[in-house]
Amino acid sequence: MALKSGIVFLALGTLFLGSSALAQGGYGGHGGPSHHRPQPPRPSNQEGRYELQTVQEWSPGRYEKVWVPEECRYRPRRGVQQCQGGYYEQRWVPGRYETVEKWVWVPGRYHRYGRS
Repeated sequence: MALKSGIVFLALGTLFLGSSALAQGGYGGHGGPSHHRPQPPRPSNQEGRYELQTVQEWSPGRYEKVWVPEECRYRPRRGVQQCQGGYYEQRWVPGRYETVEKWVWVPGRYHRYGRS
C-alpha cells in the first residue's frame, strides 16, 4: 500500500513540475528559449544566415516619470509633523549604450563545384 501511494505522489509531482515548465515557455531555468525577437525572414537571392549576437546599441536620453513617496518630518519645537511628497516628478535619464541581443545577417560564401 505504501508503495502504491508513493508511486501516485511521484506521478502527481512529475505532472505538476511538467505543467509549471510549460507555463514558463516550455523550459525551466537556463537552457530554455530566451526572450528575444523572432528571427527575421531570410532575404531573397542572398546566401547567408542570421545569427543572434550581443551588440551595443545607443539608447538616447529621455525624461522619465518617477514617483516620489510621501516624506514626513516631526518638528519637536512646534510639536507638529509636516508631510510632503506623494507626487510624480520628471527626471532626466542620460543616453547610454545598452547590451542587447539582436539578429544580425551574416553573408555566406558558397562554392559551386564543377566550374572553374
